[in-house]
Amino acid sequence: MNDSIIERAAEWHAAQDGDSMDWDAFTLWLEADPRHRVAFDQIALLDDDLVMQRGSIGRTLGDASIVDRPPRHWRFLATGTLGAVAAALALIVGLPYVANGPDQSVSYETARGETRQILLRDGSRITLAPLSVLKVGDARQSQLALAGTAYFDIKHRSDRALTIAAGGLVVRDIGTAFAIDSGADGARVAVAEGSINIASTALPSSVALTAGQSFTTSKAAATAVRGAQRADSIASWRHGQLVYDKTPLALVVSDLGRYASTTVTIDPTLASRRFSGILTIGDGTGLVDDVAAIMALDARPVGKGIRLEPARKP
Repeated sequence: MNDSIIERAAEWHAAQDGDSMDWDAFTLWLEADPRHRVAFDQIALLDDDLVMQRGSIGRTLGDASIVDRPPRHWRFLATGTLGAVAAALALIVGLPYVANGPDQSVSYETARGETRQILLRDGSRITLAPLSVLKVGDARQSQLALAGTAYFDIKHRSDRALTIAAGGLVVRDIGTAFAIDSGADGARVAVAEGSINIASTALPSSVALTAGQSFTTSKAAATAVRGAQRADSIASWRHGQLVYDKTPLALVVSDLGRYASTTVTIDPTLASRRFSGILTIGDGTGLVDDVAAIMALDARPVGKGIRLEPARKP
């Protein structure tokens, strides 16, 4: 690999933390040469390894504060120098890999209003939505568990089937693009590209989904419904919108709580009602009121949060 390509990949990786990131120029750079994508993925993987290995690195360097250092402070690549990359590689080589061994799992979490990009070793990419947790449970990174919402862009590998446990479902995939939204009441799965297989102890048989199809379960209504969904509306939260088509209100409320500045709950009698519409996320403050207005419900303060309830008669 050309040293200048590695240095440029490091610079682009570090720049993504800044407000001045030029995404158009970055895309053009990636598409200009296949080696650019390879170099960038290698840099991103190395950065993730540094974050996961910070405990071992801290012990090696005799700096206990490294363990508590926020992940963004690990962007050692901000210097854009090949020397920094080489030094980090040399350090990693000398450390045992324990973050994702046979008996351990790695967890990725996001706070309210925060999203996170996760890169698996095979180049698969996962975008984790706010207030979500993704656990990678084995060394091959083929067994995942999701609590919350995520978008998966999985590299095709015929020798490995990826399984994701979420909301009482097990999604099996060998390479495609899809989204999963899981909450206490159930889950939604929608496929943008390729096909996946869904299994559950609550289903009489497995369900196969292809591009443009969705599958929604609701514990409150004891239903499992196959539907259709446009590819450009799948994981629309990545682009600042929440798009729903006959979605149980309980799942909608789970989404609202990821962006609103407070906890959002719902009266159990409303959990299975269906909601359709497009919501603009913005700063999240108006989402609950928007849903309440559309569905003719009351949004009432309860404790430290907001609760959607049937509208009271005047």
